[in-house]
Amino acid sequence: MRTAKRVKQKMFYATYHEGKPIYATDEQGNIIYDVMPDGKEIPRITGESPAGYDKPVEFWNSITSELTEDELKPFGNESSNMAKITFKKGEFPFVPGVLIWKTSEIGYKGDEVDETTADYRIVGVQNTGRHFYKALLAAVV
Repeated sequence: MRTAKRVKQKMFYATYHEGKPIYATDEQGNIIYDVMPDGKEIPRITGESPAGYDKPVEFWNSITSELTEDELKPFGNESSNMAKITFKKGEFPFVPGVLIWKTSEIGYKGDEVDETTADYRIVGVQNTGRHFYKALLAAVV
């Protein structure tokens, strides 16, 4: 179940984020706070950025495309362009929707990550025991 260190390779992952608030700042870049009648300070919001992916993070692991029918059934997928990755509980923030770059260069559209340049997208995560998880990956085409 564990991945041998000798077969791990450098890859990158990017987690999805909903629109994040954009805060008003002063000339020094400090967030401006508005004081409420009860004395509580809240940051002044100018708007929200669009949803997208965070900056890709480097990690080391291995991906295998050798899947059995029993491994695909819990996820409800039976496609030939699937792969899996095994990891320790709490090791990575892998949830459905996370992008993974195994061999491709990370691309950008302006300041945002271009999701079409990723090699895989996580489509499901399954607890395989007390300490390990298995994520099912679909090739990004």
